Amino acid sequence: MMALLSQAGALIANGWTAYSFAATLAGGAGLGLVVLALVATAWLPGFIRRPLLAAGIALMVGAALYQAGQAKGAHDAFALQSARAMAAEIKRTEAAETVAARIAAQAAQDLAAEQAANRKLEELNDALRTDPHRDRECLSRDLSRRLRDL
Repeated sequence: MMALLSQAGALIANGWTAYSFAATLAGGAGLGLVVLALVATAWLPGFIRRPLLAAGIALMVGAALYQAGQAKGAHDAFALQSARAMAAEIKRTEAAETVAARIAAQAAQDLAAEQAANRKLEELNDALRTDPHRDRECLSRDLSRRLRDL
């Protein structure tokens, strides 16, 4: 739902950027002149009607061309912005992949170190298990406590 709202917001923002109020006014004025020339054909003389029609048509064509240029400029700007965003996203992805590879390598090293430590511990346990003097005390408890307290 949130992605849909985000896309709708982007569509509105892009459309508003491509919209030209000046082109709308010029097109409306041109349409008004054409309508005036056509509605008032009975009252207006030909030498006024034809220039009104020509001016109205010229205004509408100019407004259409201006609006097309405005839309093309907005399209180019959005394409450039998208290309920059895509390049930044690619860099972020590559950085994330590099970090993931480093983490995986570190995890493999840690696992190998842990396995080596476990093997060493097993070897020590095996050596202690097979030691013939394992039941004999090296030091008395009292002497051991005194040594630890030093």
